[in-house]
Formats: sequence, structure tokens, C-alpha cells
Amino acid sequence: MGEFVKKHLSIINRYISQEIIISWFSVLFVLVIVVVSADAVHLLAWLVDGRIPIDMFFALLLNNSYEFTVMLVPLSLLLGILLAFGRLYKDSEMTAIMSAGLGPVQWYRPLLLVALPTTVLMLYLSLFVIPSVVEQRDFMMTEIKNRTELSALFAGRFNQSREGNAIFFLESQSEDGKVMDHVFYQQEREGIAHVDIALRAQNHHDKNGRDYMVMESGTHYEGEPGSGQYKITEYQEYGVYIPGSKDVSATLSIKALPSEQLWQSSLPRHQAELQWRLTVPVATLIIAMLALPLSQTTPRSGRYANLGWAILLYLVYSNLLSLGKNWIIKERVPVWIGTWWVHILAVIVLLVLLKLGGHVFRSRKTKNKLHDEVTS
Repeated sequence: MGEFVKKHLSIINRYISQEIIISWFSVLFVLVIVVVSADAVHLLAWLVDGRIPIDMFFALLLNNSYEFTVMLVPLSLLLGILLAFGRLYKDSEMTAIMSAGLGPVQWYRPLLLVALPTTVLMLYLSLFVIPSVVEQRDFMMTEIKNRTELSALFAGRFNQSREGNAIFFLESQSEDGKVMDHVFYQQEREGIAHVDIALRAQNHHDKNGRDYMVMESGTHYEGEPGSGQYKITEYQEYGVYIPGSKDVSATLSIKALPSEQLWQSSLPRHQAELQWRLTVPVATLIIAMLALPLSQTTPRSGRYANLGWAILLYLVYSNLLSLGKNWIIKERVPVWIGTWWVHILAVIVLLVLLKLGGHVFRSRKTKNKLHDEVTS
């Protein structure tokens, strides 16, 4: 039996690893679709409000998708391992594997074949890739702030200005957005309403860097709302100043700072961010190891029996990590303690679960007895 196990151990490892990878990628795909869809709705609301131009919508959505995918790796890996081992338990394949002399401790081998490379990848992504992604998003948001409001207008609907004191409406516009047809523009200045209705309008940028909407063949109405007394002026051309480029300089958030810069800094916020980047891959490995004892079920209980407990444990773990990060920022704990106390608690919980599940700390006599019961 020992030679048989030694010869076929790699086959079993590959089989279980494939089950974990398939389940993990399936869960990750579903979670990413759900989160990205919610983010798309959020960005569409910004688009409708005129806070972002239409050409930036997909760029921001793709940028956010990168970060969401990385952040969802620990949770999806936990659920993927639970579902993979849950199916093996439900279909009694674990019984067959145990009959070959492979106990629960040996099941960590195929699990670590997936978890260890994932942890290394997460370390690289957290330290180098995600800061670059956030930096790119910060530059895009700065570019949006520096754009004129005319670049975010939609044809066929009323568009409100950023300050909320003007309304635009245009029936259609050219592909480059510089020429607009059948334009309505209303603005209130010092309690006086100014309304322009023009056959067409063009976006004009003068040599001083100011943006104007030049109305053509239009009518200007000026008066106090509700008074019924308006001054009406017809014109061939009329320029309306549009607050445009604010020339806002790009300011990087802490998440966008390079890891080397955080390492050299002594500021609590920088130290907390650096430790968070190290926390994510460590938590990924611990969560993967926690999934094994949580996945132990019986054929009658089903593969989803412990799914609720696993999600609850993940939420507690992640919230404690966030609490630890805030404590570093507020200097309630030393940096060398940081969030490591949370990982220590998680490891203790892991050992308790392994003990309760009978995975470790059993005598050789007990192991032999369990093997005899399984093979009989």
C-alpha cells in the first residue's frame, strides 16, 4: 500500500489541485462580474450627472476592474476550496482517497500547490501592480477635473453644470463634440435668469485658455423668474463663457505611492499602507489553509454546509485587519505589531479547527483505527 500511495500521490495532488483551480476561477469570475456590474452602474450615474465624460467611462471601468479582481482573490479562493473539497466529500471521493492511506494532512499538499503561487503573485500585485493602477486612475480623475464642461454634454437630454447653476440642452452634436445643434442654455446670475435658445453653437477655445460656447442665430432672454418681465435680444452670434480647465495638478493618493517610498517613510499612514500591502498576500495564504477544515462535510449535509460559517469568518478576519490598519494610522499600536496580531489569531483559529476536525494532534493509534474503519 505504501508503494502504491507513493506512486500515485502526484496524480491525486494534480486531481485535487485541478478541482480547486476550476472552482476558484468559477467563483472569481462570478464575483468579478457582480462587482464590476455594480461599479458600471455607479459610473453610469456619474456619466449621467456629467461628472465624467463618455470617453473616460470604459477607461475608469477597466482600471477599477483590475483592482477589484485582485481584492477578490482571497474570498474567491476561500469559496473555491470550500466548493472543491465539498464536492469531493459529497461524492464520497474523500472516502476513497482516505482508503488509500492519505489523511487530511496530506490534503494540504494539493491545496498549497495552488495557494503558495497565488500568495507570491498577490505579493507582487499588492506591492507593485496595484499602486500603478491607482496612480493611473488618479491621473485620469485629474484630467477629468481639468476638462471643460462642454466635453461631458449629452445630446437629447438636459445636462446640469458642475456647480449646479446652469442647464444645457442640445438636440445633436458632431462626433468631436465641437458643433452642437438646437441648443438651450439657462443660467442664473445674481437672481436674474439668462436663457439662450440658438440654432447651433460651437465650442471655442481662445488664446488665453478660456472656453466659450458661441451661439449662432439665437435669442437671449433675461429677467427675474416669476415677474413676467423679460428682456429679449435676438443675435447672430453670442459667446457664453463656460468655466473650463481648472489646471488642477495631479495629486497621488496614498494607495498610489510606490512601495519603496512607503518603506522609507516614517509617517503612520504610509507605514499602515505598506503593512496593508503585505497583509493581503499573508491573509490569502491563511484563508486558503482555513478553508480545508471548514470544507469537511458529510454526504448528507451537502457541499454548502459550512459556506455561511466560512463567509462569516472571512468577514471577521477582514474587518479586524482593517481595524488593525486604522490603529496604526492613529498610533494606537506600534508598527511592529501592526496587523500581525490578527494573523496570529487567525492561525490559532486554524489550529483549533484542525483539532476539532480531528486533522492533527492525533496519536498513531487513533490514525490507524480511523484507517481501519474507512477501509472496512
